[in-house]
Amino acid sequence: MKKLKLISLLSILIGMFSCQKLTDTDVEKEFALKDISTLNAGVAPASITQAVSISGNKFYVNQKPIFFNGINTAWQKQSDYSLDFLGRNFDYAWWNTEFQRYKDNKINLARIWIHGSGSHSPSLNGDGLVTGATSQFWSNMDQLVQLAKSKGVYLMVTFWSFDMVKNTSSKHLQYRQIINDVNKTQWYTEYFLVPFLQRYENEPTIMGYDICNEPEHMWRDANCGYLNKNNVIRFVAWCAAKINEFSSKPVTVGSMWIIFNSDRYASWDTHGGNNYSNAKLQAQYNNSNAYLDFYSPHWYQWQSSGAPFATSVGYWLDNGNKPVLIGETPGYNINSSSYNNAGNWNITLANYYKQSYWNGYAGVCAWKNPWENDNYGNFDAIKTATNDFYINYPALVYP
Repeated sequence: MKKLKLISLLSILIGMFSCQKLTDTDVEKEFALKDISTLNAGVAPASITQAVSISGNKFYVNQKPIFFNGINTAWQKQSDYSLDFLGRNFDYAWWNTEFQRYKDNKINLARIWIHGSGSHSPSLNGDGLVTGATSQFWSNMDQLVQLAKSKGVYLMVTFWSFDMVKNTSSKHLQYRQIINDVNKTQWYTEYFLVPFLQRYENEPTIMGYDICNEPEHMWRDANCGYLNKNNVIRFVAWCAAKINEFSSKPVTVGSMWIIFNSDRYASWDTHGGNNYSNAKLQAQYNNSNAYLDFYSPHWYQWQSSGAPFATSVGYWLDNGNKPVLIGETPGYNINSSSYNNAGNWNITLANYYKQSYWNGYAGVCAWKNPWENDNYGNFDAIKTATNDFYINYPALVYP
C-alpha cells in the first residue's frame, strides 16, 4: 500500500474512535516521527522473502538488524534414531508440525544437518569420489526449504558433521578420503556442493551455510581416525572458497570450542587459536575466496573459557569484527543440577539469549535433538527463552 493510501486509511480509523476529527495533515504529522516501514516490525512474516546480509558484525534483513532467535533441529524424529533423513524417508508432516511450533514460539532460525552420518548423501562411487545426489534427495530438500519458507523460519544449512568419518559410519573410509585427498575434496565441491549452491542461490530462506559440525573431532578423536589437522582445515577452506565463489550467502563452520576459533586461547591446546581465520584457511588453500563470513562456535557448560552470556564478543573472538552466532548450546537453564556443569554456571536460558545479545553476539541456537533424550536440551525450555527474547525485542526477531 502506498504511503498516501495508508495515511488516508489511518485518518479514517482514528477519526471513527476520536472525539476530534483528524485531517490527513494531522496524521502525517503523527507518523512523521516514525518510518512507515516500521509499522510491521516484530510481526512474523507470512513467508520468507528477504535474504540475510552482513554489515560489520551484525546480520541484517532489508537493511534492518536481525538477531537469530534460533534452535537446533538437526534432523527429524524417526524410529531408528538415524541422523539421515534427506534422500531416505523425509517426513513432510513432521517437518510441517516442527516449523509451525517454531513460528508459534518466535523462533526465526533453524540449524539443520544435511548429510547427517553420510549414509544417504552425497552419492559416492565406492572409492571416495562424489557423484552428486539422488533425485529423492533434491526433492526432499526442496520440500524442506519450502516448508520453512511458508512458516517464516530461516535455515542455517550444515553440510558435514564429524560423524561422517567416525568408525560407526558405514562410509567413513570414503569420507576420510575426501578430507585427505584434495582431488576427492574437489570432486565433492564440484559434483555436490556447487550444484547445491546454484539450486538455492535465489532462495532467501537459506540464510547461510555451515560447512561442518565440529570438525575438530576429526583430528582429536580416535574413532574419527585422528585425521591430519591441516587436511581438515584445507577441506574447510576449499568448501568456503566454492561457497564464496558461487553464492552470495554467508558461510561459517561450527567449531566445537572457542579455543579453536579464537587466538586468545592459542596456548590452551596444541591446535589452539583461530584455525578458521582468513590467514589460516588460505595457508592450506591459496585462494582469496577461502574465508568465513561469520563465526558460529559452540558452547557447553563443560567449557572453562568464558561464555557468550558472560563475555563480550570482542574479547571472546579477538576483535569481534565478524558476526558471531552461537551455533550450539544447551537447550535448558544452566545451574547446579545441569548435566555436566563442570564450570558451575548458573543462568536461565532466557537470560542467556538476552545477555548474549547485550554482549554483541548476533544469535543463539540452543540444542535439542528430535528425541530430546541426550540431556542437552528440550523444546519447552527453548521456547520459554525465545518467547522471552521476542517480548523484549520483537523488531530484532522480525525486522
